[in-house]
Amino acid sequence: MRAFEAWITTIADAWWVHLVVLGLSFLDGFFPTVPSESVVVSLGSLWASSGKPSIILLGLAAWAGACLGDNVAYAIGRFVGWDRFRFFREGRGRGAVEAAHRGLRRRALLFLMTARYIPFGRTAVNLVAGALRYPHRQFLHRDLLSTFTWAVYSVTIGAVAGQWFEHNKTLGIGVALVAAVVIALIADRVVNIVHRVLDRRADAREAAEAQGEETSDGAASDDGPDDESSPEIAARRAP
Repeated sequence: MRAFEAWITTIADAWWVHLVVLGLSFLDGFFPTVPSESVVVSLGSLWASSGKPSIILLGLAAWAGACLGDNVAYAIGRFVGWDRFRFFREGRGRGAVEAAHRGLRRRALLFLMTARYIPFGRTAVNLVAGALRYPHRQFLHRDLLSTFTWAVYSVTIGAVAGQWFEHNKTLGIGVALVAAVVIALIADRVVNIVHRVLDRRADAREAAEAQGEETSDGAASDDGPDDESSPEIAARRAP
């Protein structure tokens, strides 16, 4: 933790710090263990206490990198497939893929927006979107919006924590990181609960529609023999 804070403090004044944010946010789109959000939050905290780096450029770099990374993940899913990656074939990764498949089929916009705040979830959604041939134009428009809100959210958390602990940069960074983790955990739970509720409603609606179709088919088949055996039809067919 101290090594991370020291590194963040060192690069905050460098002219290339925004390129680091761009690169980490880009990698995070298809390699979920990259700590892009931690870096963005920490640098946002330093901006509040020292004015560096530029929070506008920080947010833009995070936004651009995240959007590019998400689209690379989409391309990987489309041309390679998610099942080539062992992590997504079992355990938590498999569950994320199945949830992404359901979410994209039933409520794509909401799912793309909320998955951006869940590290493994966003990678799974991007890969599955490509594998399912989800229209790239729609994916791009929605991803631009979701990555923008993510970038604003990340720098805002850091800036607020840094403002609270303006005279202690190290403490400000630590509080910002803890706040980001806690909010991410809460968001993960809330998003999962919301999607479970929506999935149950969708399952119930689909079951009702299927039952209605079966009832209609049954009624049509029941009407057929009666029509064929009616006296009028029998009289017309008589020689």
